[in-house]
Amino acid sequence: MRPSKAAFLAIVLALAVPVVLLARQNILLNGSMESGQGASALDPKYADQWTFFGKNVERSDTVNLDPNGAGHALKAFGDSASSTAGAQQDVLNVTATQNVTASVSLYTPGFDKLGGSGQAGLVLEFLNQYGGIISPIYEVYPLNASSSANTWIPATIGPLAAPATTVKVRVLCKLNWSPGDVSGAAYWDSARLTVGSDPNNKVANGNFETVGHSTGQSAVGIDDWNGFNDQEKSSTVAKDGLASLKLGVREAYSGLYQDMGTLQDGDHLLMKGFVWNPSADPLTDTSRVGLKLEFPQTIPPAVENLAFDANAPANAWMLVQLAALTVPPDVTIARVDCILAADALTTGAVYFDAAYAERSSAPGSNQLLNASFESGFGGPNGIDDWTEFGTDVATTRLSCFAVPTIDGDCTARSAGTTYTGIYQEFPVTAGETVTFWAYLYTRSDNKLGGINSKAGVKIEWILGTVPPPVDIGGSSNTVLAGAATNTWLPVSIDYTMPTGSNAMTRFTCLIDKSAATSGHAYFDSCEAVVLNHLDGSDYFNGSDYDNDDDEDLIDAAQFQLHFTGAIGPLPWNGTVFDYNDDGLINSADFAHFAPRMTGPH
Repeated sequence: MRPSKAAFLAIVLALAVPVVLLARQNILLNGSMESGQGASALDPKYADQWTFFGKNVERSDTVNLDPNGAGHALKAFGDSASSTAGAQQDVLNVTATQNVTASVSLYTPGFDKLGGSGQAGLVLEFLNQYGGIISPIYEVYPLNASSSANTWIPATIGPLAAPATTVKVRVLCKLNWSPGDVSGAAYWDSARLTVGSDPNNKVANGNFETVGHSTGQSAVGIDDWNGFNDQEKSSTVAKDGLASLKLGVREAYSGLYQDMGTLQDGDHLLMKGFVWNPSADPLTDTSRVGLKLEFPQTIPPAVENLAFDANAPANAWMLVQLAALTVPPDVTIARVDCILAADALTTGAVYFDAAYAERSSAPGSNQLLNASFESGFGGPNGIDDWTEFGTDVATTRLSCFAVPTIDGDCTARSAGTTYTGIYQEFPVTAGETVTFWAYLYTRSDNKLGGINSKAGVKIEWILGTVPPPVDIGGSSNTVLAGAATNTWLPVSIDYTMPTGSNAMTRFTCLIDKSAATSGHAYFDSCEAVVLNHLDGSDYFNGSDYDNDDDEDLIDAAQFQLHFTGAIGPLPWNGTVFDYNDDGLINSADFAHFAPRMTGPH
């Protein structure tokens, strides 16, 4: 039983003992997963009555046709791994010989115009009672890279007589592309399907105005968190309150994450949570679940000059250069690449020599070691001071006496049907400039060929102040298949930001499917507390429960709610008050808390 309010106030009056200055700040919101409507919450990115397919599909308010004025449309855009995306809807009670007409309007904006091989349109399918598609499939794709931007383009199929055995019709708003060859976005609005002489639209939510939900994938289902793949809010079990996070193995990785703010060199972060492995559907095979600490950053885009291609003259050295590039903020390392960008149609080989990289802070000084590739054996053994990349490293090797050189006797050689090359890194300072060049050569008897084959130089920027993630798999932050069931198992990460680091922090609850085909796990009572500061101007001072950079009456009220006296264990979200780490919130902790009040609010 916790002490009464009167007892708590008595302790307040009695304690005024000076103690060692320490500070703790809670930086995680809604760690008990109580706030939010769960996986069935209305998700504004999902259109009711439609089934999405592909990776990048959403209900968008960027453009709108129906109704007039502010509204929504369906949006899709491509990616490098797949080749189709969009949404579909089945319309029931369509019978043979009935006339069917489908229509929709399409749009691509000038600021994000559809490009590459992307083509967007309308598809109509007739289905039988078993769900099989009755040939043929009817498709029109009026929107492509040649289409006018900022214009609604109509698409219509029909009227068509429904073939024999028809019981329903499927309408698809579909974007197709060749993998990796697409840019920009396509939009659909005012989708319609009419049957027979009935003028009423049989497509529900054809203007995409009504929001729906995607079970297990609602990004707004649990307040303050972002979910991905097989995750949802659950009331099946809970350690604190009535709800927890449920994770499954439908996809390779699923979870929930929250960005907590930026920490610096020396900040001491403690992340905690509890995992429930249910006996009814436990973790199986080699699946695992746990906490992950990530440092999400916006990495500046690489810059490249791939001017050497199949049209380059044979048996002659060509200079390819990147001149005076400004180092972006927070970048501490430049990675320079001599690269062959090849594909399945690439033939021939490219040679590199006399590479040079200069910083504006050290003019006239080549930052590269072994710049003419004279040292090392190449191939799997590497070229000294350089690192090879590419799926077949034997095709990127030191080559001596193979071609006339610019410097020395050797060069670096790249060939193959994928991205191959070599790179070297050196320190840089944000704001200075970097210049990088190399000479390239191709022999007439093995000349570089292929429609898309290119080679040249590239600079990649590395945020050296960002630490690597702390992934699941550690002894303290992971629960493995075979762990105890029907009990809350503690998981934690105790991490100090390394020297020179400065990075955004991300708290992630993660399940790794591995080879499992079944199993679930639950997360609850998650906490993240920085143990060494209150805020940037008042280090080593106070206890900040709500992360507002002060210790006020809100924090005092939470201290009272978490006060245990001599009774344990530590209540959820009490870590921010437990200064002596004894698992209790008692008079010793209040002796630290009371003198550090900064005001009523």
